[in-house]
Amino acid sequence: MILIIFFLFCVISLIAILEDRLGEEVRTPLFFAVGLILAFVAGLRPSDLDHDYMSYVSLYYRKEAEFTTEISFVFIANFVYYVLGNVVFVFLIYAFLSLALHMKAIRRLTSLWFLSLLMYFCNYYLLHGMNQIRVGVSAGLFLCAIPYLKKGDRWHYLLLAFCASLFHYTSAILLLLVGFGYSPFKKWQYYFYLSIIPLCYLLYLSHTNLLMAIPIPYIEEKLTVYQNLQKMGQWDEINVFNMVFLAKIAITYFVFWKHKLIVQYNPYVTVLLKFEILSLAAFIIFYELPVLAFRLSELLGVVEVILFPLVFYTIKPSIISKVIVVFISLVFLCIGIFFNQVIYV
Repeated sequence: MILIIFFLFCVISLIAILEDRLGEEVRTPLFFAVGLILAFVAGLRPSDLDHDYMSYVSLYYRKEAEFTTEISFVFIANFVYYVLGNVVFVFLIYAFLSLALHMKAIRRLTSLWFLSLLMYFCNYYLLHGMNQIRVGVSAGLFLCAIPYLKKGDRWHYLLLAFCASLFHYTSAILLLLVGFGYSPFKKWQYYFYLSIIPLCYLLYLSHTNLLMAIPIPYIEEKLTVYQNLQKMGQWDEINVFNMVFLAKIAITYFVFWKHKLIVQYNPYVTVLLKFEILSLAAFIIFYELPVLAFRLSELLGVVEVILFPLVFYTIKPSIISKVIVVFISLVFLCIGIFFNQVIYV
């Protein structure tokens, strides 16, 4: 399987480098063809490839799952169980939903289709497409909702955010972000968002836990339980200085620096930066709650699929900028496979 993954990386990279030479009559069907292949690869993957496959199989056969999982999974699992009769269709349905939503969002949010598809493949495909398949669909719905913020159509954004929460409860946080706009940063906003990550690190280094300061009994009790479970070794501690995270911060700040140039080519860069900053901040702030930290960071961080390839517009000649984006994607892919072990090699 590892050979298939790196073969697909090479194919998508080659197309991304040659994308501006492709006519629309070739580019569009090729884009959908690659997406179709990715959906089948994810949906028909071996059961021993990723960490969560057998957990979903177990949920599929356990009727009590109806009380512990999102309504979307209950509906899809029951439909497959009573109509199609094979658990493989659960994975195929999720894979096709996730790929379709991400591809639709890519086409609406950027003109760099294949660079963004490559970033998705290397950064989130193995994680969301093959492991956290419910989050994968939620993330796709989130990306599809972003254009409505540009239009000022908050009702459609809220509708898609609500649908995302039906696929994973963590996505309910998206409902609170409906006020995000796409307009250029005002001076105070520029420095405000620029200072968020350093401030989060200061809170982390001072061991200040804002969550425990919330005077709400239920939340306090839950946080205490989570902290005790972590002390017992239930979860690994988060390293907020790991190289991948620091690299993402560096790329984000570079795009921040160049956003006035990039906005000429992509009007969504402002709102994408806002979501990415929140993604990075969530990882640091919720360091004592690893599950929440990873879920929020990975959900909001899916904007990297669109945001990071925008580096293309900041470096000339274009072939150099494309090679840089391809290299960044390859680094994410290798770290995900060989270091974070999102799949079993």
